[in-house]
Amino acid sequence: MIMQKNGKIEDAVSPVVGVMLMLVVTIIIAAVVSAFAGGLGQSTGKAPQVSIGAEAHDGADIIIDFKGGDTISGSAIMVKTFIPMGTFKDMSNKVNLKNVTYLPTNTADISSQTLQTGDRIKINWTDAFAVVTSKDGTTTYAPSVGEPVVIEIYDSASGKMIATAQTTVLP
Repeated sequence: MIMQKNGKIEDAVSPVVGVMLMLVVTIIIAAVVSAFAGGLGQSTGKAPQVSIGAEAHDGADIIIDFKGGDTISGSAIMVKTFIPMGTFKDMSNKVNLKNVTYLPTNTADISSQTLQTGDRIKINWTDAFAVVTSKDGTTTYAPSVGEPVVIEIYDSASGKMIATAQTTVLP
């Protein structure tokens, strides 16, 4: 479109700007539709939350009490121990759940159990902490009597921590 102003001929830029704006809006709408169609708009389910208590007996076991919260499947969790201070400070270990005992029925391997308020599980001492065997013998990287240990439970699907408890190692 040509405009004449004060005797001068000027080209108008409004059609070009209009086309550019329409193009930008179309691209933005296409990106949003594509993101939702590709799964970006899907939200992951909320991780369960539980309250636990723990008791650790030196060289024997760790007992975890489920005190409240959501019901969880034994196959949907991961249990870790963490030593926050002492000789083996900052050591962490993932517990093999196949060796964890479900105390209400005294059954090994909690993966087939549904854990709920009032349930208890037992972790053997050597499964709770890192054990290293060398030519000099076997060393368990575990806290000593009187030192703290932290028990953490994670949701396997999301990787989020769903419970934690700290206790002091008893004799």
